[in-house]
Amino acid sequence: MKRVKDLALADGVGAAEKSWWSVLLPVSMEVGRRVSSLDLSGATVSCFQHLTMVNAATMFPLMEAGARLRIAAVNPDSTDDVAAAYLAAQGAEVWAWSRMTNDQVGEGLEWLLSEPADAVSDMGGECIAALVGADSFPAGALEATTSGLHRLAGLTIPFPVFDWNSIPLKDRIHNRHHVGLTAWPAFSTITGLALYGRSVLVIGFGPVGRGVAMTARSLGAAVSVAELDPVRALEAQHHGFPDVALGDGLASSSIVVTATGVEGVLGSDHLRRLPPNAILVNVGHSNREIDVDWLERQPCESIRPSIDRFTIDDRAVFLINRGSLVNLAPEAHGGIEEYFDPFAAIILHGLAWIVDGGAVGYPSGIQPYPQHLEGDIADLTRSARN
Repeated sequence: MKRVKDLALADGVGAAEKSWWSVLLPVSMEVGRRVSSLDLSGATVSCFQHLTMVNAATMFPLMEAGARLRIAAVNPDSTDDVAAAYLAAQGAEVWAWSRMTNDQVGEGLEWLLSEPADAVSDMGGECIAALVGADSFPAGALEATTSGLHRLAGLTIPFPVFDWNSIPLKDRIHNRHHVGLTAWPAFSTITGLALYGRSVLVIGFGPVGRGVAMTARSLGAAVSVAELDPVRALEAQHHGFPDVALGDGLASSSIVVTATGVEGVLGSDHLRRLPPNAILVNVGHSNREIDVDWLERQPCESIRPSIDRFTIDDRAVFLINRGSLVNLAPEAHGGIEEYFDPFAAIILHGLAWIVDGGAVGYPSGIQPYPQHLEGDIADLTRSARN
């Protein structure tokens, strides 16, 4: 199965581009070198995740080691079509193309679940949740997101699921720093706008929201925060961000960013409070933190790639990347890909470890990502920077 936009796009990944990967992705390339020397013949690895060039470059060693790789896009608006074509051309089974519909994403998940896998990489928990009632189970799975952990909470999962969303490396590095450092360059690439002097509301002050808020302020924005949790709201104040009621913040902000990982944060009543020409941005995993379905029932016009203008009560409101992650928008041209290197390596290292028997003996249900694997990635990342 190869459902990609255009397989010929794989020709755009030449020898010169691949030679740069050793500089751009040194951690993933080193882990990949180790993985490619394993014998994973006969194993099947299934991935329900974002399909970017970083992921494409780091998944290839699994196939070199003899594994069958099946991958479907978890999000309708995060697929790099060149990366999808490249993976398919190398022998992976791929269901991913940019600007899919939600139904097509769902069909991709059904296709992925139609055959058993030995190891699974999930982002959002949907694939793992669906496997709970399946006839066969993987030896283990990886989950990468807060949204996924919420979805899996309370389920009786008959196989181990290794949570790498909560590891210190992701929490302290990616969530707190890298999302903000990639989201705002992506925003500016898509819109052509700078942040200085603009009023920005960040909804949610977890590690991701904090990094997004701090980066926006460093770029000259006047940033306020809406946060329901009183401890996090107090933390926002200690970082110098005014803690505002959601309705008040919406009415006074020119850019609104959702960073909660929870669906339905901004509904129609909230969206009606936005000022003219407000810009809506999401950095959370779910592409429905903003009520995009309601927005799409309003008068709409696509005015630029990844920018849609909606008319709400005679006021224009702009939505970036259809409510999906701004830093993975195809029009953002990959952003600063180096930031994703250690975390692509986390996925590759974990999947190879599971397929190679590492998960044998682990109890079922949510488990911490193995500390020795995380430590290995941290050591490699430190060495790569020196």
